[in-house]
Amino acid sequence: ITDLSNFITKVKQVLRVAKSKIEAEEHSSGEAYKTSEMQLSLLAYLQLLWQIKAKRANSRDELYRGAGERLVPSPSSSNNHHDLLMGADEMFELADLAYNEHVSGEDLKVVLKEMGYDLIKHDTTTPVPGYLGHYVAISGSGDDDGSVVAEDNNSSSSLLKKEKEKIAVIGIKGTSTLEDLLTDMCANSVEYTLEHPFYEGGSNTLRCHEGVYISSQRLVADLLPLVKNLLIPSGYKIVVVGHSLGAGCATIVSLLLRASIPSLRADSDKKLKVWAFASPPVLDLDSSRGCSSFVTTVVNNCDVVPRFNIGPFVVTVRLLRAMHKRLKERNLGMTDLLLKDWLKKSHKDLEEEECDDEKDEMLMSMEEYVLAINDAISRSDDHDPDHLYVPGKVLVLYDLWEKEQVFEEGRKESTKDYATILKEWVKHLKEEDTLRSIDEVDAKNVPMAEEAILSDGTCKALRLIEFDGRLIDDHLASSYRSSIANILSSVENSTVA
Repeated sequence: ITDLSNFITKVKQVLRVAKSKIEAEEHSSGEAYKTSEMQLSLLAYLQLLWQIKAKRANSRDELYRGAGERLVPSPSSSNNHHDLLMGADEMFELADLAYNEHVSGEDLKVVLKEMGYDLIKHDTTTPVPGYLGHYVAISGSGDDDGSVVAEDNNSSSSLLKKEKEKIAVIGIKGTSTLEDLLTDMCANSVEYTLEHPFYEGGSNTLRCHEGVYISSQRLVADLLPLVKNLLIPSGYKIVVVGHSLGAGCATIVSLLLRASIPSLRADSDKKLKVWAFASPPVLDLDSSRGCSSFVTTVVNNCDVVPRFNIGPFVVTVRLLRAMHKRLKERNLGMTDLLLKDWLKKSHKDLEEEECDDEKDEMLMSMEEYVLAINDAISRSDDHDPDHLYVPGKVLVLYDLWEKEQVFEEGRKESTKDYATILKEWVKHLKEEDTLRSIDEVDAKNVPMAEEAILSDGTCKALRLIEFDGRLIDDHLASSYRSSIANILSSVENSTVA
């Protein structure tokens, strides 16, 4: 993908697949849709979500609660997996360090030392598509007197250092440059053959995100001698971490290492563990489930990246068609009152509107919307070769729209309408030099996750694109940091109680 002509060919293939899926939907419905009709349906869909947030926020929250096993708050003490969350804060900080832009401004080596690790390899790479910046660090032996490095009192971790395990961390950088974005865009689902199956009873073939696989394969060629000949013989447990593109590559790097090193396959997650934050969908269904013993993916709220694949795209298109059908039934067009004033309204405006009959006020009732979602998902073939999923055990952290309304009332942005928010996004991205710079925000203005569920890549909450105003903001490191901290605080409080 470093060759421009190859890159263009790969991106065209992604677009051809998307187009073929749309054409298949049109064939099954017997009706083709004009671009203007789809645009109108999108506006109607956005309006419906805006109204749900203002009038039926709890219903959206229930959709998330029913999409997996609730972890926080736990419905019962007899069946919870709080241990899955422990250490997530430190693992996220290690993943974020791969960007080499620590919030303190300190050097990577210094920060790792403060966390109890010694940097032994750091490759920033020349910005080229398909090449990944990364670092390797090993847990230090402690202070001069042999004691373990003291932990930050604000961290729930580090169970690893408390037990004085020998840990080798591989941190893989996520998307921060245009070249990284080009790697992301090579999102074809391509079949690859491994030397050996990466899990017991699995196949040695898999389907994977093309750009992620190519990048990971190159990185493994670089790291394999170090891991195989030094780290494993020295008794180190391998922990691979990443955010965004780095998260997807962390998973593929790890399964390639398992396929190449028998001892890693034999011990499940005892010798190798992955923490993937904001991973894009990278594996076919069977492979995504096959790595659940050693991969934990964390998704923050409506982050668009874990939903950036053909599957959620098709489900969303089906929802737009449902909106179009309802618009036709009511004979509503672009100039109708339903849409004309929507972009000028804030949440507060909508909350203050009187609504005696919700079905007449909203294009669909909440119940009809849920049925439309279920229908759109049920029509998908989970084993469609073009559909990819986020890998492993999936922890979905989500905020509550009910509480977010209260949060918004205390912010200056609460008076902004949706059009203004979109304009500010575009302006910010034009003015800043890197994709990552938008992450420099006031922590007080970052909504935090209140609850968490455990699922896998088929989690209903990840099967469609949630067009909330924060679908980009929720992908940022600051949002993940805040959500993880709040969830761990809730776990700690529930344990004390």
